[in-house]
Amino acid sequence: MYAKRGLEDLQPNGISANSFEELADIAVADLKRQGRSGIVCGPITTGGTGVQKYNFQIFNATIKGLETNGVAMFSQMPYEFGIRRLTVEWHKHNSGYCEPILEVFYAALLESGLIDSGHFLPGWASSYGARYEREKLATLKVPILDVDFETLTGFVEDEHGATHAKHVLSLLRQNCT
Repeated sequence: MYAKRGLEDLQPNGISANSFEELADIAVADLKRQGRSGIVCGPITTGGTGVQKYNFQIFNATIKGLETNGVAMFSQMPYEFGIRRLTVEWHKHNSGYCEPILEVFYAALLESGLIDSGHFLPGWASSYGARYEREKLATLKVPILDVDFETLTGFVEDEHGATHAKHVLSLLRQNCT
């Protein structure tokens, strides 16, 4: 679940909007400008390493690593600040998992016809949202590719160095078993 804590991990200049629908419209428009792309799926706020900051680092390193290897990627990371802000507002009147994150924002992206592959991080099954994304992509017959630990290690080492990668990925491994 999104916690109120964690906004400090995000840049306040991220993309924001007044509703999940508006944020989804902005993201889909950006995706249309970019063209067909893959998307990284996995734990951001629930699961993964158990530390949101590290989950963000893994996402960003994977997106960059895949792009470096010639895969066109759409990054949802710029929208995380808006998602968090809207989620905090949603929780003022609701409890449980903030379903509009998935049913409005991610559904719009995945159903746009512009996502051509889903790249799932190790530990994806520990994330409620990633399980939703995997099911949605399978229904849409979009190729699902699992990023293995060896590949992920290379991506994180390239971005953060071997010592940090070893620490972060040891947390992820602990939570994947």
